[in-house]
Amino acid sequence: MKGDPVLEFVVACAGDGVVQRWALHGASGRLECLQQLDCAGPVAPLAWDRERRTLYAALRGEPYALLRMRLRDDGSLAHAQRRELPADMAYVGLDGSGEGVLCASYTMGCIAWVRGSGVESLPTEGPSHACVALGGGRLLLATQTIEGSLLCLSADSPELPLARRRVHRLRLHAQSSPRHIAVAGNLVFIDHEEQGVVDVCRYDPLANELRPLFSTELGHAIVGRPWYADIRCDPEGGWLWLSERRQGMAHGLRVDLQGGRLVPAISLPVPATPRAIAAHGDWLLCCGETADALSLHARGTDGHWHESARVRCAARPMWVEFLLPPTRSAAGRLLEDS
Repeated sequence: MKGDPVLEFVVACAGDGVVQRWALHGASGRLECLQQLDCAGPVAPLAWDRERRTLYAALRGEPYALLRMRLRDDGSLAHAQRRELPADMAYVGLDGSGEGVLCASYTMGCIAWVRGSGVESLPTEGPSHACVALGGGRLLLATQTIEGSLLCLSADSPELPLARRRVHRLRLHAQSSPRHIAVAGNLVFIDHEEQGVVDVCRYDPLANELRPLFSTELGHAIVGRPWYADIRCDPEGGWLWLSERRQGMAHGLRVDLQGGRLVPAISLPVPATPRAIAAHGDWLLCCGETADALSLHARGTDGHWHESARVRCAARPMWVEFLLPPTRSAAGRLLEDS
């Protein structure tokens, strides 16, 4: 198996209120829990800074807070700062400057921007699952799940406050329920919680606008309505991973920009009620919220993906992130070779 002999990743477990640090031993595919850090509350969304030295996490229980943890020289995580948040945040991510944090609230219908010594907030039309920055922070996107649109907040200066930005709502398609956003360069991918659809858009930096390219019906066989959760893409935007909770699957799809479609490539069974997924090289991690478990899939030398490990973790794992940034996926290489 190619790749680093040991990869580390972190898991946020809301039920036990802890962040766990794990090691993936590449030679054997064995998973080992190295550390458990008490966060004193239901910790869920995670985000690394650009250097992968600072980890941000939000508590989804009162008192709501944004935690900042630092990676010490010995590799362990330690608490560095705790700041109050105005709402229960389902998502955290860096703003365009890399020094502030964007947050989105599903239960309280708002987004927030934590930077400097202050916290700004702005109501959204219905629940918001994700908020990301494009163009160095000149364009902020927030999903509005019930409204079925993207809230686009543009500004000539990335420093302009939320309330002073130009507001545009981008309607994606009928009956949409946009949940999470994945970004690769100027490509933007949006999944939908209760519809088997992915929207593919392109960011125009000159106009500072998001332009829809196409939408694809996924066509996965699901009894009843689907219940999609996370979406991740490789750095080049050549392929996607999606987690679907009702079926308990992680789906890999190739992005065909010229054909204006997504091509199903592989579907993998994962622990019950999968939430976040994380890919790195030949490895795919998924956390099952109701299974209290992690699964690890590996791509073998034969080009096929197989489950390498499934282990118990702390209660209600909600988010997983590799310590290292993602690499070009072996899934993408496999598809190109097939």
